[in-house]
Amino acid sequence: MRSRLPILAAIVVSSLFSFPGCGGGSGSIPPQRVSVGIVISPTHASVTAGSTQFFFATITGTTNTVVTWQVNGVTGGNATFGTISASGIFTAPSTVPNPPAATVTAISQADATKSASASVTITIGVSVSPISVLLNVGGTQQQFDAVVTGTANTGVDWTVNGLPPGDPNTTFGTITASGLYSSPNAIPNPPNFQVTATSQADPTQASGARVVIEAGGPGVNQAPQTAPIKLGTSGGNAKDSSASFCCSGTLGALVTRGGTDFILSDNHVLARSDQAIAGEPITQPGLVDNSCTPATPVANFTQKVKLKNNPSNIAPADAALAQVISGEVDTTGAILQLGAVTGGLAQPAPPSSTIVAPAIGMQVAKSGRTTGLTCDLIEATNMTVQVRYENTCGSKTTFVVTYDNQVEIASTTFSAAGDSGSLIVNALTAEPVALLFAGDNTSTIANPIQAVLAALPDPQHPIVFPTFVGGAKHPVSGCTGTLSGASGVNASTSMVRTVARLADVEIERAANAKRTHVAALMTDPAIIGVGVAAGDTPGEAAIIVFADQTKSHRAVPATLDGVKTKVRTVEPFHAFELHACPAQPSISLR
Repeated sequence: MRSRLPILAAIVVSSLFSFPGCGGGSGSIPPQRVSVGIVISPTHASVTAGSTQFFFATITGTTNTVVTWQVNGVTGGNATFGTISASGIFTAPSTVPNPPAATVTAISQADATKSASASVTITIGVSVSPISVLLNVGGTQQQFDAVVTGTANTGVDWTVNGLPPGDPNTTFGTITASGLYSSPNAIPNPPNFQVTATSQADPTQASGARVVIEAGGPGVNQAPQTAPIKLGTSGGNAKDSSASFCCSGTLGALVTRGGTDFILSDNHVLARSDQAIAGEPITQPGLVDNSCTPATPVANFTQKVKLKNNPSNIAPADAALAQVISGEVDTTGAILQLGAVTGGLAQPAPPSSTIVAPAIGMQVAKSGRTTGLTCDLIEATNMTVQVRYENTCGSKTTFVVTYDNQVEIASTTFSAAGDSGSLIVNALTAEPVALLFAGDNTSTIANPIQAVLAALPDPQHPIVFPTFVGGAKHPVSGCTGTLSGASGVNASTSMVRTVARLADVEIERAANAKRTHVAALMTDPAIIGVGVAAGDTPGEAAIIVFADQTKSHRAVPATLDGVKTKVRTVEPFHAFELHACPAQPSISLR
């Protein structure tokens, strides 16, 4: 027999619901209405007079997403407070209104009761041209111009690094009320800063131009020279290349030993990181500045300080010598840009023939292949530091060398890849201080010059060491602003950044503590350097710890044997090598 259950279920269901046209209309459920929503973006904008700003309106709850745009309640706006297009592009008025504000409103066309608003502040516009210049020292002039919009008062007040016209501090140069800038007599520290034009109508509105000061520029350090060449120039081993890369650095200085003259530079520049054999040609310019093709040799590789397999696992220095080919190198030992400034250009000059020990706070200078003449201060000494090297030019395999008693200059502008081998001198006396060989983007690492010379004795006469070919003490004018005179004692200086000079007894106190604890500190793989620097308290030294920023390091004690510590995170230190040329062939700078 057929079941009657479906019929009963249908009856039950029909009793629970009422359907239109079947009676029982009082039980129907009307469709729900979705509310329209509107959001505007951005909700606030600052717009300079005459410029534009795009506003967006997002509509929800309807397929009609069209809006009506208004400015201060006027559809499409007006010339006084600004106009707005149907697509939401707001154009500020050409003159700042009073008050200098407007309201942009988007109204839903699907539901005119729904709207959203944004506030607009209309400001005076200031622009400066040119926006960036590279100038030589010694009063080189540059006219800056400022355009002010949105006001009838188009006057501006000019400043140089925040200093107005007529300020007695001329470290960064001077500027007139009409925007005529004159460069300083010396490279400031830092060498890049800003010239600013501030609106006289609204001092909150300003614009600036970047200024970089040099003393002849790095171009001269990279250019081919006619023999006899000056040093501080591009150079390197003619065989320092691979299938994909070529490498170069800086030919640093001229030294003499036993009546023979040599070019002094780094092992990784002249000796290809321990790979070279005696007699390999050293060229100027280096491969990187001659399309990876060897130029005319100026010297022949002679001797190196080994980087690898040192008995104590600590290398004395990254240094090497190349015997000069007769007539190819200036016999006075002149280094590019180390002399007096003439016509805004620092002239070549020999360093002093006497050397000086590095000291915290010492003003120093160097002339190198990549960054030319630069000036800064020694930040740390007595450094134990780990430096990474490529096995060969452009190699992906590397090795690490540990050094002791190194010098550190904390600067983003003092050196760069390709400056390896540069001689660092005292900026006030031109006395050799250190040999530049490594760093990262915030630090330069250098071998103390005493250690460099001591590591290069005559193999036939081990008590005979190199000495510098040079002259009397003199200021490095591009760094000090001193244009003449045999002594740097009264030299003016543009060194704005200062590092406190410390008493010898204080440095020795910190150095003793460093020597006691350096081995334990550097068991942490993230600690790649430990040295002595000025502390935060005047007159006190500190132990400075360099931590690899790519790794986590253990906590460093706040004091060690009563000497305060401070930690600086850095990139891993490397012998300045940089793969820099995307066109063929690729290039690695030493």
